[in-house]
Amino acid sequence: MARNYGRLVQQLRSERSALEREVGRLTQAITALEGNEGRGRRGRKPASAARGRRRKMSTAARRAVSLRMKKYWAARRKKSE
Repeated sequence: MARNYGRLVQQLRSERSALEREVGRLTQAITALEGNEGRGRRGRKPASAARGRRRKMSTAARRAVSLRMKKYWAARRKKSE
């Protein structure tokens, strides 16, 4: 039974990848039809390129967020008691 779920998940992922590629092609076609190809290299980046990069949080920033959230949740617990 678990094997069937694994195969189903793999098929769904494969289908999602194919659909994402198709969306990319459709976006390019729409951009070309709208006349935005004249914008050159400075044009808007595709969504897939923007999604790939993430800003890294420094250790100090991560610690500050951790402390702030611990304080927040402690206050919430105290308030609900």
